Amino acid sequence: MQRKNTSEPAKKRAVRRCAFVASVEVTDITSGTKLSARTSEIGMGGCYLDVLNPFPVGTELDLRILRDQGVLSVKAKVVYCDPKFGMGVAFTEIAAKDKALLESWLAEIVMLLKPVS
Repeated sequence: MQRKNTSEPAKKRAVRRCAFVASVEVTDITSGTKLSARTSEIGMGGCYLDVLNPFPVGTELDLRILRDQGVLSVKAKVVYCDPKFGMGVAFTEIAAKDKALLESWLAEIVMLLKPVS
């Protein structure tokens, strides 16, 4: 499925994202509105959330990304959205313990992608 960026022209990410599927609890910090989503990509700087009714660009969020190996809690901001498909979010605040957890998840993904010698 090809996604269209409806809010602005595509920009190159500073940090690579990896395919990653996990459940996410999303909360709009201002309104308190909550929704459930799932990730399809993640990197050190943000992730893509698959959700039918994404929040508008600029919305500040609390995210709880749930995976067997732990729960990642971060603050994020919507940087682009694809109506009826999802939204790209940039992480704006991440505690040291959550950064370490995210790094371990990404290291695990990279190890799975490396060919076995």
